[in-house]
Amino acid sequence: MLNEDILFLPVVELARRIRLRQLSPVQLTESYLERGRGIGARLNAYATLTPDLALKQAHAAEAEIAAGKYHGPLHGIPYAAKDLLAVKGYPTTWGARPYVDQRFDYDATVIRKLEAAGAILLAALRPVARQKIRGTPIAGLAALRVDQPRLWARGLRPSRLAQRPGAQLFVLRDFPA
Repeated sequence: MLNEDILFLPVVELARRIRLRQLSPVQLTESYLERGRGIGARLNAYATLTPDLALKQAHAAEAEIAAGKYHGPLHGIPYAAKDLLAVKGYPTTWGARPYVDQRFDYDATVIRKLEAAGAILLAALRPVARQKIRGTPIAGLAALRVDQPRLWARGLRPSRLAQRPGAQLFVLRDFPA
């Protein structure tokens, strides 16, 4: 696993080091996957880890960059997408039991565009169920009704494990081991 100092670097610095071939997309991906298996499980952060896909994309990114085919600042950068976005061959549950076996035979547009930019999909993040405000679901989870049974335990806030996250986003690299 890479030194934790590297995992805490801003994305622009990771991208610079990858472009200059000072940092391997494969090693970076393996390190984030390792953190995802440990810390991600403690935080209830992921619906699905995608290690096979991530490593395949990381090896492809490394080979392209070595061949001088750098696609831009997302090339070789690992990321996680919400479990609301279709990823071909992987479950897209929307965080609700009725959709636990739902799989799509295509990728969502944003997933396709990130892949074209060379980004590396590590996992599907667990969506946070929202409450209704005056009878209207909060935007972003309109497909998930509040009364549907939740698929997982609530996620935890990295800075305060006793609290659940709200609409805040966090990245595992920001959580100390």
